[in-house]
Amino acid sequence: MRSRIPVYPSATSFPRLGRLRAKWTEWFPFNAQSGTWTFSGRVALYHGLPSLHLPPGSTILVPAYHQGVEIETLLVAGHRLRYYRLDERLGIDFADLERRLDKSVSALHVIHYFGFAQPLEPIRRFCDAHGLKLIEDCALSLFARDNGAWVGSVGDLALFSVYKTLPVPHGGFLVTRESRSRNGLRPAPLRATALQTLDLVNSGLQNSRWRPLEHWLGRATHWTARRIGLDRNDTIASGGADWDQRLLGYRASAWTIWLMQFMDRDEVIARRRANFRHLAARLQDHVSLPFTKLTEGACPLFFPVLVRDKVRFQQDLEALDVQSVNLWNASHPSCPPEMAEEVSHWRRECLELPIHQELSAADMDRVADAVIAVQAKG
Repeated sequence: MRSRIPVYPSATSFPRLGRLRAKWTEWFPFNAQSGTWTFSGRVALYHGLPSLHLPPGSTILVPAYHQGVEIETLLVAGHRLRYYRLDERLGIDFADLERRLDKSVSALHVIHYFGFAQPLEPIRRFCDAHGLKLIEDCALSLFARDNGAWVGSVGDLALFSVYKTLPVPHGGFLVTRESRSRNGLRPAPLRATALQTLDLVNSGLQNSRWRPLEHWLGRATHWTARRIGLDRNDTIASGGADWDQRLLGYRASAWTIWLMQFMDRDEVIARRRANFRHLAARLQDHVSLPFTKLTEGACPLFFPVLVRDKVRFQQDLEALDVQSVNLWNASHPSCPPEMAEEVSHWRRECLELPIHQELSAADMDRVADAVIAVQAKG
């Protein structure tokens, strides 16, 4: 049975990448004095907001292209939102930002997309000039830099989704300019940690010669879950586009933090960049690529491609044992329709391919061959 190429790194990364006792607490953002582990990025955002001392009910500028849970988090925290435009490559339209300012605006929320940094210095200057707090959403961009500065290092609040980049069961991270209380967060529930760890193991088995064992393990797991009455839908999970208020009470588990000793930041960055370049070279003449070159400092999370009928495209890739991610299909209802329409092609066409640190050049060739084959089908 052929191995499957997973879209996220899995448990097999530990022996491949691991450098036991890695000095991960010396890496940004984990070395930040005000840094705090949370269950996920949205939890980090929610608990970091009080440190900004924003006026109650004040307005936060948010981008037209967004997932939705970050928007819901800001609304639940009691703020009004005003959307701003992005350019064709999802860069910030500063002229549009300027037009949307008034006395009610207290903060700017910036998303660093796909591991590519927004321009940090101009953003910081803009916020300082207009007396705004800066929220850096680095959920997709752990270990990315701009002109040598780490994303998340210039904001008044920065949030990260660690589990998207590193093979841990869950985990967000919060950095604030002002120190704050620990907010009384409890360790992640054992059930949620166990289930998401099992997902890492299953994904790793799929991407190995032991894939038949994954099928057996999956059946055994489902049987056990039925016997003990375990319902995954009743268990909190770090991913997904749906808002789940239960997440707000939890920080990362001790297990997640312990696993950090197996990570190697520099190797993660190097392999992701090499895999991105490899895939770009193979696909540039076959499919529409919104990002053909790596900027200096980028740590790409995925390799985005623009395709027609991306649901069918994803299904055809899956049939070839290549996983992909179909994210951000719908705009939040609070976004004005005309602004949602401006970025609607990203939602209709953008499919994210795997380029993570667990994958080899041969894996990249398999991904490229699969994309070319699916594209040729029309």
